[in-house]
Amino acid sequence: MGQFLTAFGAGLMSFFTPCILPLLPAYLSMLSGFSASAIVKGEAHVVTRKVVGNALVFIAGFSLAFALMGAAASNIGDLLAAHKDMLMKVFGVVMVLLGAHMAGLFNIHLLNFEKRFSTHGIAQGPAGSFLTGFAFALGWSPCIGPILAVILGMAAVSGTAAKGVALLLAYSAGMALPLLAAALLTAKFFSVVSRFKAAMHYVELTAGVILAAAGTLLFFDKLMFWG
Repeated sequence: MGQFLTAFGAGLMSFFTPCILPLLPAYLSMLSGFSASAIVKGEAHVVTRKVVGNALVFIAGFSLAFALMGAAASNIGDLLAAHKDMLMKVFGVVMVLLGAHMAGLFNIHLLNFEKRFSTHGIAQGPAGSFLTGFAFALGWSPCIGPILAVILGMAAVSGTAAKGVALLLAYSAGMALPLLAAALLTAKFFSVVSRFKAAMHYVELTAGVILAAAGTLLFFDKLMFWG
């Protein structure tokens, strides 16, 4: 259970990173057809049902992409099962480095870009929302990489493809919950978030410290919920 709660919490942290949260109004606008400013302000003509419906399909798209990543990571883990102890130490070091990057101690340039897959020309609706969600997971993986890499590492040593998929679905659920809240509450959600905008840096800093600490524990085989 601890692993799945960790994956869920990682999804929450990923959502509130600067590469996702500030762009949320634009995504909801692209999915629903309403302007970003109208969604943020909660103007009367915004049809909440349409925003939520397309957001749900968008979530299904990125959940599938993350689940496929989990299955792939698990299969790689199966191949390396004989070297699990060494693999866990490698993941521990990687987690410490990624945590230090997120905390701002040093900069890993590879993680400072995002690849946006263009969905221009795809009609709004279920198909467009699903493809956009799938592309979102692939395109933003470098940006949310420090957190996502940890969950993929957990999937790689989880033992089975089914558990690897389940871990990534828990991660997806963590990202989906606040996204649905934004789609449902619109103006109220963005009003609350705007009050804590200055704290977004501390979210990254805290996440970085947690990643580094978890990596250290994993290296010394003291991360009890890993097994």
